[in-house]
Amino acid sequence: GQTPLFPRIFGHEAGGIVESVGEGVTDLQPGDHVLPIFTGECGDCPHCHSEESNMCDLLRINTERGGMIHDGESRFSINGKPIHHFLGTSTFSEYTVVHSGQVAKINPDAPLDKVCIVSCGLSTGLGATLNVAKPKKGQSVAIFGLGAVGL
Repeated sequence: GQTPLFPRIFGHEAGGIVESVGEGVTDLQPGDHVLPIFTGECGDCPHCHSEESNMCDLLRINTERGGMIHDGESRFSINGKPIHHFLGTSTFSEYTVVHSGQVAKINPDAPLDKVCIVSCGLSTGLGATLNVAKPKKGQSVAIFGLGAVGL
């Protein structure tokens, strides 16, 4: 970003189990298995209702945001000093705090250590191919990328 914030907890691919939910969250409950999504969806803005874009007005990628959406404050600290969030997910941590629009509920039988790659790698490569390039049945395509995106 233009204004890098440090210290911060990086990471955006993970799988986890909801420990608790905040006031007003009705679509998640403790015990739900989830994948964090760094490009979240509020479900209300024009982008969230579009078939052409998922660049949510509220939860779009913002590397300059270091706290929670509703108050801008970090939920991480050490010795009383804040540690900033990263991409709204900060998954390189044992616990994290995210906006409810930045997780996708998954089947609890899915092994979290395997499906964690779906939270970015698979969804990015497959999503770009199916939702942006929109190849027709029988067409040939080439996908170039690094890591899971290229797979």
